[in-house]
Amino acid sequence: MIIAHDKWTELLTCSHCGMSGSARLSRPEKRAYDFKVEAVPAGFKVVRVEFGEAFYCVACNRPADTQWPVTVGI
Repeated sequence: MIIAHDKWTELLTCSHCGMSGSARLSRPEKRAYDFKVEAVPAGFKVVRVEFGEAFYCVACNRPADTQWPVTVGI
């Protein structure tokens, strides 16, 4: 069962320079494989890739390592 708006936080880290931060995401109702980026931390950007979107370090232009879910909410 999917809750109306699942929300979570992912920890982002650049393995090259060590920059880190937290991104907030949500999943709209009835879209099990879809998500919306609510907030991106300073120093990171969202990049469209072949199968969706990924977080990249702005300074290094490399994909960020992610750890999730940090929090699951309403």
